[in-house]
Amino acid sequence: MIKKIRLLFIINPASGKNRKIAPQEVVQRYFADKPANEITLFILTGDVKKDVAEITALIQQRGWNGVVAAGGDGTVKLVAGCLLYTDIPLGILPAGSANGMARDLCLPENWEAALQVIADGVVKHIDVISINGREISVHLSDIGLNALLVKYFERSGVRGMLGYARVAFKTFYYRQQFAVVIDNGAEEVRRNAFMIVLANAGRYGTGACINPESDLSDGIFEVVLIKQLSLIETLKMMFSHRPFNPRKTEIIRARKAHIYTRRKAEFQIDGEYIGKVNDINAEILPRALVVYVTAGR
Repeated sequence: MIKKIRLLFIINPASGKNRKIAPQEVVQRYFADKPANEITLFILTGDVKKDVAEITALIQQRGWNGVVAAGGDGTVKLVAGCLLYTDIPLGILPAGSANGMARDLCLPENWEAALQVIADGVVKHIDVISINGREISVHLSDIGLNALLVKYFERSGVRGMLGYARVAFKTFYYRQQFAVVIDNGAEEVRRNAFMIVLANAGRYGTGACINPESDLSDGIFEVVLIKQLSLIETLKMMFSHRPFNPRKTEIIRARKAHIYTRRKAEFQIDGEYIGKVNDINAEILPRALVVYVTAGR
């Protein structure tokens, strides 16, 4: 007898609105000839508190073999927050403007291929970063330059890589350094930086590798300081895995870190603009989340 597999799909309709076909149509078509699978679709409303409450209630019904986030990194973060320590695997159907976490997990961009990864059922436990005890970061969060870009991007209303390119010029024009103190429990460092990254993963959705030391399951995260803006360093991030110049880009490994900036700076978590902050406590949550991965990862 074939065991029935129950999958819950959390779909962000805004993520796929510029595509010729909506994510839910692809999901329904893919599983149409697989009667051994029970598929439930939940469409996000945009009311985060309401959505989280309803998703949590659905998950607590139990019996799910997996819960799939169909959207970008923000959707992945939202669903991951509902799945911590449940041992229910998180699947990713990459439908955002920049699908950084899917890229880090080497998941296929093609939706049918991504669904096949979920159907194959290979899973892995990964770490998550807790931020100020209220938020989580599954992928990459940062203070400063990139967070300002995310802010402009959200407000521009233009999606896709073209939208990123447009706001990138504006962001670079308004770039500013700021003083920061970082305490990881072993040492306290004082630096001036354009950007500070809390890196659980390694790559942004653009493909830039900000954290070559990335390991999603090592119980460690990296604090990456961009101290100088450099074309050579940017090219390293985009096209190679060569070590960064420590005078320009510094990496601090941590299980916990307190980050304080003298003045408030822009902050984003997993592609979602949060606001201006000057005080952050970050702590790794080892192996808190289970994700679907391609075989051999």
